[in-house]
Amino acid sequence: MSTLGRVKCAILGARGLVAQRLLQRLVNHHWLIPTHVFGSKESDGIGVNEIPWSFNEPRPDFPDIIVREMGESDELASELISQGVRIVFSALPDYPASMIERDLARSGLVVLSHSTIHRHTESVPLVVPEVNPEHLVLLEKQHEFVSGALVACSNCMVVPLAISLAPIVEHFPVSSIDILTEQSVSGAGRVVLERYREGIMPPPEIIGESESVESELRRILVKRDSSLSTTAEIEISAECKRFPREFGHSATVTVDFDKKVSAHEIVEAWSDFQSLVQSLDLPSATEKPVIFVSESDILTPVIKSKSLGEMEYNLQKSMDVSISDITVSEAKLCFKVASDNTVRGAAGNSILLAEMMLAQSIIHDSENPLRSSQNIR
Repeated sequence: MSTLGRVKCAILGARGLVAQRLLQRLVNHHWLIPTHVFGSKESDGIGVNEIPWSFNEPRPDFPDIIVREMGESDELASELISQGVRIVFSALPDYPASMIERDLARSGLVVLSHSTIHRHTESVPLVVPEVNPEHLVLLEKQHEFVSGALVACSNCMVVPLAISLAPIVEHFPVSSIDILTEQSVSGAGRVVLERYREGIMPPPEIIGESESVESELRRILVKRDSSLSTTAEIEISAECKRFPREFGHSATVTVDFDKKVSAHEIVEAWSDFQSLVQSLDLPSATEKPVIFVSESDILTPVIKSKSLGEMEYNLQKSMDVSISDITVSEAKLCFKVASDNTVRGAAGNSILLAEMMLAQSIIHDSENPLRSSQNIR
């Protein structure tokens, strides 16, 4: 595919699941092109087509990119900027992310981070594109970055929870939310997935996960106003467990309301749910943020999507959030929600975020003034 009109991107991380998904979904993207991949010392000098592939579907035919060791942040930033890179997708663990991401943003690059370290920094927006795009107003507080920016991507379980809860919180008087998750092994990373495939199951407890889900949801679900409050005033309680499957996170959600609601009202709120993302005609945006499934196994759509392969040619694949087993009784709603944790919860989410920022001209690219003429909202 031609590079003309495509915004150059770098990926930080080479062997990890999120990094591989990013490369897979960017290789044939019409707006974005991956030109640089940086990894650990062990990956230095290896072509991206030589990196062990962690997914069940066939590996795409990646471009001839050689993985480089990241090195010092100032040298990395200088190289990327000199070669016209505008966006950095960072799939680094927390420690290396803490050493490099702010420096890259300070140098003028737009950094979309999957690490946990920025998710509660006041000036760093934590964004799920369909739910809280208005939180990008916080970029105006990032004075240290000048032409750069730093945006945090949420926990991979939080994304489907936020998308499914957003229309409920918006339209009904919610008093409390209780969440019980069943999170796949891949959510713990590539090494844990490899061990699971060898017969070693990780412990069911996920240290610190419940607190992360609760705090991130509170921050994402709040509607920002002139006071710029940072936490939704809703009681949220989560219990998170690891579950013996390779991919796909699911949760059982119970919502208590301050008054009676009907099943019709609830389903109508989900069915009518449209966001800014749907109005921008973005490559990775599905027509509907949520889909209803009747199967007893809510992860069936995730499994079916995987079996189709060629995800790199269809950016909307695995971006659905599935809802099933809906019950409404008096002032209580129960439902199940699921999505692909490596796509909808991670790589696909940050790519969709980049598309939204480009379409709104929040990201400016001097080499490729992509879609700036659309003057969207």
